[in-house]
Amino acid sequence: MRNVRDIIRERIDLVELVSDYVRLERAGKNYKGLCPFHTEKTPSFFVSPELNRFHCFGCGASGDAFAFLMRIEGLSFREALRQLAQRAGIELHEDALPAEAPDERERLRKLLFAANFFYRQSLQRTPAAQRYLAQRGLTRDTIEAFELGYAPDGWDCLVRFLERHNFSLPDAEAAGLLKAREDGSGYYDRFRHRITFPIHDASGRVIAFGARTLGNEEPKYLNSPETPLFEKRTTLYGWHRARGAILRQRAALIVEGYLDLIMLHQYGFTHSVATLGTALTEDHATRLKRLVDRVYLIFDSDAAGIRAALRAGEILSQAAIPALVVRLPEGEDPDSLLRTQGAEALQHALDSAIPIAQFGIEHIIREVAGDRNPLTLSPAHKAQIVQRGLQWAASLPSALERMACLERLAPLTPAYLTNRQAALQALQQELHQLLRTRRQRPNQQPSPSPPQREPLRLTVPKAIFQAESEVLRATLHPDSAAIVLEHLPHIEWQVPLHKQLADALSALPQPPCHYSPAALLQAIENDALKDLLTALLMQEAPPMNPEWAAGCLQRLQQDALRRKRLQLATELTQQPTPETNPQAAERLQEYWRMRVESLS
Repeated sequence: MRNVRDIIRERIDLVELVSDYVRLERAGKNYKGLCPFHTEKTPSFFVSPELNRFHCFGCGASGDAFAFLMRIEGLSFREALRQLAQRAGIELHEDALPAEAPDERERLRKLLFAANFFYRQSLQRTPAAQRYLAQRGLTRDTIEAFELGYAPDGWDCLVRFLERHNFSLPDAEAAGLLKAREDGSGYYDRFRHRITFPIHDASGRVIAFGARTLGNEEPKYLNSPETPLFEKRTTLYGWHRARGAILRQRAALIVEGYLDLIMLHQYGFTHSVATLGTALTEDHATRLKRLVDRVYLIFDSDAAGIRAALRAGEILSQAAIPALVVRLPEGEDPDSLLRTQGAEALQHALDSAIPIAQFGIEHIIREVAGDRNPLTLSPAHKAQIVQRGLQWAASLPSALERMACLERLAPLTPAYLTNRQAALQALQQELHQLLRTRRQRPNQQPSPSPPQREPLRLTVPKAIFQAESEVLRATLHPDSAAIVLEHLPHIEWQVPLHKQLADALSALPQPPCHYSPAALLQAIENDALKDLLTALLMQEAPPMNPEWAAGCLQRLQQDALRRKRLQLATELTQQPTPETNPQAAERLQEYWRMRVESLS
């Protein structure tokens, strides 16, 4: 009888599940995309609809729907089982779940869920908080969609609620909901008299809160501290709601504030996310890169907002994500612009967005020149712009972006008046020198301690690893299986996992090529062998034929002969001469026989 895991696995469309996280494209009978588990520029992550499994040929990640969800969301098997059962429309009974003691993360999730319920109920009982949200232009549907709440104006309102429901207060402190009193007498609420903004993970579970005052008291915003569930550098506010729209549009809008983000969604810009009181990070860029072709940065127009946009643009450029900066009218942010001028005004700003390279150069020019025409500046000011501009250009990884910067700087150089091409070439030489200096600088740093020698490790040559893999793959194809099957038990495997799979395939009642891919995977019980077999079944290049299989088999046989010959040579150098040792003489004859065979 099939267990519930098998039933759920069969009902889940893995391509559809993975597409919630990765932009997939058709590649023959499979789908491919950038791996979500490691950084790469060329897609090596494949999903097979036939096998209902995934495999990355870059990092080796492999498995079924359970393995994918557990890995990308950091779930336990029990949690993944619940989520996939819900997705598949299967009702789970408690006795169908594997036994598992609740860990700290599960306890914190339950606490955060309870706190979110409490805050949302408190909002319904607080007319002043409701009026504030209405004044900010938020509709009832938006308030419900983003689960906004209200933390009451008291020191222990949440404390008493959690105590009534038998929650652990130390756990609530670990979840970032409470603070311990300095005198050790107990706990008090972290958020008081504030609108609450629950922060969700990619699966839509609450992992933290942001909170804003109803007035202009300082600090205006508070965020949960980092916890076992919540890291600012990896979390984007609104990601769970925006991910699908980002994937469809292949673009993302990034803002800084909760209300900016919520208003964007209310006005139909549902491919928007927000950073959480921190600059855009490399982790954010890695997450975005899986889904987007471009990113729009909509930050404040003050000095801090400009610095944030420049830094975010640099990080996105390093991740090879085209970044554009959206310039709003003076004194406006997305929230105010949408409420006063509507979606058309924001769309016009998006259509007028400029690449980050151009934005950086224009900012440098504006800082030095102010409202003046940069061509009328003194030679000293022009030189200042050029030097700062070269530094900015050197921080950009794209040669095209760097050239665009140089073309903007060229008119500010003295040589431009007499020979424009010479001026551009001079800037190119300066930029190349600057880039060369930057590359050399890390190598010039003295090592703080002498390098440690790595321990010697036995490694399998790449050619042998590939030959073993190809021999195993040959067993899956009817036209090449006959060449290699009889040799499987006699091959001196250098990769232990290859030997285990060869033994498992040899033990099957029928040759592997006589099974369907799904039946073959079902016949192999070991998870590691399933992952290896998945990779072999999904591999389409190089084309498998009898000649290729025979060549790989011959390579392994020659390598085995070479290793045996080397072993004999080593033994002969450590034994008495053949004249005094008959056994050594026999080994010497065997050695020369093997040499002749290797040359024939």
